Amino acid sequence: MKKIIIIISVILGIVAMGLGVYFAWQKTKTILTPPGIGQQPTASNQQSTTGEQQPAAAQKLKILSDQPIFDYWIFYPAATSTDSKIFYLSQDGKIFQLEGGKSEAVSSEPIGNIQMIKSSFDGKRVLIKFGDFISPKFIIFNTEAKVFELLPENITAAAFSPDAKKIAYLEKNSGNLMIKDLIGAKPKTVKVLSFNQKDFDLDWILAEKIVLTPKPSAFYRTSSWMIDINKKTLIALGTEVNGLMMKWSADGKAGLQFSSQSEGREGRLNLINEQGAVQAVLDFITLPDKCFISQPKIYCAVPESIPAKTVLPDDYLKRAVYFKDVFYQIDITQNSLSEILAGTEPTLDATRLNLVDNKLLFINRYDNGLYSLEL
Repeated sequence: MKKIIIIISVILGIVAMGLGVYFAWQKTKTILTPPGIGQQPTASNQQSTTGEQQPAAAQKLKILSDQPIFDYWIFYPAATSTDSKIFYLSQDGKIFQLEGGKSEAVSSEPIGNIQMIKSSFDGKRVLIKFGDFISPKFIIFNTEAKVFELLPENITAAAFSPDAKKIAYLEKNSGNLMIKDLIGAKPKTVKVLSFNQKDFDLDWILAEKIVLTPKPSAFYRTSSWMIDINKKTLIALGTEVNGLMMKWSADGKAGLQFSSQSEGREGRLNLINEQGAVQAVLDFITLPDKCFISQPKIYCAVPESIPAKTVLPDDYLKRAVYFKDVFYQIDITQNSLSEILAGTEPTLDATRLNLVDNKLLFINRYDNGLYSLEL
């Protein structure tokens, strides 16, 4: 009897948390026009650069796309190969491949109202969330075959397995967590467990571990949840915090966890392990989307300053605030932080960082261009 009461309490807690975060998320849908490139943010702690440093930085920094993009991914044609190809979604929903410095269209029909994309670790498949905000649709684009693969209707979130052979998704009406095979002559779909949830995202970080994360808002205390596929259990991953945002390394063994304090006017950035335990507290403030996590190095774009009364992450997500970033490399084993790039033109507000061939790729939020920075 006690076990039943505990399960019901957990379910009701998740439902209440989801509803609260949903209404908070509704407030973040407004997209504001970015400030002009010449309108520099105030930087009380701006680090100076010499005249010799700037030309060297300019040579390392390149813009790759010839148009504003929505998002991008990296495709590795062979699992053992380091060769990579860059694909991106334009803001009108068309897929392009970057080849020889030029953009080549891969799809002709645009995808309307794109909300998000996620790629498998090898980039062979990319999950595209689009359509209505309340009842979104999901499709998979097979980068290798250049075809679209259908997913069931009425799902709310999805994520690829670490080996890219399966996809997990949440069913909207039933609350079922399902796992579907992506390869094989007779792919099958199995149910893992059922629970009521609203507006949560999935990250499949390890073979047997899936993380359930709520939509972030500084105005609500939430926590992420760890799903053990084999044991079919659901447990809280860490304590409840405001403004929770998370990003994981490719191997799922490390993550960055952002939380806001005092309704977002201050923040905290932690390095955590796969169990959610804090491994290090970073002494600067940036958002996980502005970092790339590897072992043992982390690369981050850190705002020179954050305007007073900025509420993070809400203002960032609704594009009510833009930053002027300095790029840093953090070496966890050496406990060191070194500057990579600062004081560049154009001004950079970087997101969606990725490391390919000793180059950092990122999207500049000022112009939505895809950039590369040689390390």
